[in-house]
Amino acid sequence: MREADNIREVAALGIDYMGMIFWSNSPRCFPSGSPQFPTFNAQQLKTVGVFVDEQPEVIANRVESFGLDVIQLHGHEAPQTIERLRHALPHVQIWKAVSISSADSVVAYKDYEACVNAFVFDTKCKTVGGSGQQFDWSVLQAYDGQQPFLLSGGIGPDDAERILAFHHPRCIGIDLNSRFEVSAGIKTLLPSHVSSIEYNTKNPKDMNKINQLFSENKDRKLLSLYFCAGAPKPECTADIIKTLDRRGIDMVEVGIPFSDPMADGPVIQQAATTALRGGMTLRKLFQQLRSIKDEVNIPLVLMGYLNPIMQYGIEAFCQSCVESGVSGMIIPDLPFEDYMEKVKPIADRYDLRVVMLITPETSDERIRMIDQATDGFIYMVSSAATTGAQQSFSDQTQDYFRRIDALQLHNPRMVGFGISNHQTLIAAQQHAAGAIIGSRFVALLQEEGDAEHALDRLFEAINA
Repeated sequence: MREADNIREVAALGIDYMGMIFWSNSPRCFPSGSPQFPTFNAQQLKTVGVFVDEQPEVIANRVESFGLDVIQLHGHEAPQTIERLRHALPHVQIWKAVSISSADSVVAYKDYEACVNAFVFDTKCKTVGGSGQQFDWSVLQAYDGQQPFLLSGGIGPDDAERILAFHHPRCIGIDLNSRFEVSAGIKTLLPSHVSSIEYNTKNPKDMNKINQLFSENKDRKLLSLYFCAGAPKPECTADIIKTLDRRGIDMVEVGIPFSDPMADGPVIQQAATTALRGGMTLRKLFQQLRSIKDEVNIPLVLMGYLNPIMQYGIEAFCQSCVESGVSGMIIPDLPFEDYMEKVKPIADRYDLRVVMLITPETSDERIRMIDQATDGFIYMVSSAATTGAQQSFSDQTQDYFRRIDALQLHNPRMVGFGISNHQTLIAAQQHAAGAIIGSRFVALLQEEGDAEHALDRLFEAINA
């Protein structure tokens, strides 16, 4: 993309990523005199900077100047160079273009898998991208890597059927480029064809359920409930989840009991103590979840502290999540830097979403870093206090909600902490995709002893 009006026109189509080329030899090169991208009203749209054998310091400068979300590398960049970029720009995704001419050439990805977030498989030709030439997409069945990829290489307006016929579990999207142009970088043909060619390369059944939930429910407010596994009874976890699924709750956060839950108030602390005394462990929790994996349709998110997960092993934890039907995790005490370096690469391989928390004290800069580095939703903590029910939100909290609104983040947000009645629920939902209720539901579970009656009382409170 090169021109402001065309950029705004294409941004309005609901696409996910928009690329600008920063390689002076390309006829599509973004104008050097432009200090920034034109503004456009598309909150979910992420920007991609395309580079060819560029110096890392130049790339870093472009990322900062243009606020890039993704770096796409089309040259002969060495894995060591990419690794340095990863450490220098931890909040930015890195995609590597791999030129394909035959099944044998697919293996070129192996040199880069450890240092990139995704691949772009493109046609091998004399030029660098934008040739309009297609390669035989069937050779990509030889791709057995763990990183996701985008299908590229001469996709045009008449390729909708071919795209729909192409299936690969790691394919997450398509790249529409030169065959939608009337001249280099000017894509005026996109608006008339994008509806016919737009397509999700994953079968909806294979999508991460968190992404699917937010994608399919943009016009209504969501409700997520938290409870602690093993409380009030050791074997209650499966029944509670099935009840919440049947009663229309949109997402469930299952707490991993821990002896030192620093972000939790007395209600959840007591539930964790009850669960631990009843013999609940992480391994036992996974066993319970596996037993209902095929019976539950809503997304399950595990919420727990870093210590038990590290003891279990990050890789083993992610593998058990997938085997148990879990779609994501919330780890309140996971430092962002450790997430980027140690957890995200593993979670991405297993297609799991790591949800990060923000609070009124989180800076705008850090919030934007979190937004760029995650994919699912952002947990917006209503206050800097521990969990616990509140009767209303203060003016200060409302100002915080409005401040986050103004940032126009890519990820949807869910508000949690302090929601217990109709007033706090409406206030939270007004400024987010939905709300999370924890302490109030946990207390009702303890009082009632079963999820059915606890839900009846909760619905009474939040609908009054």
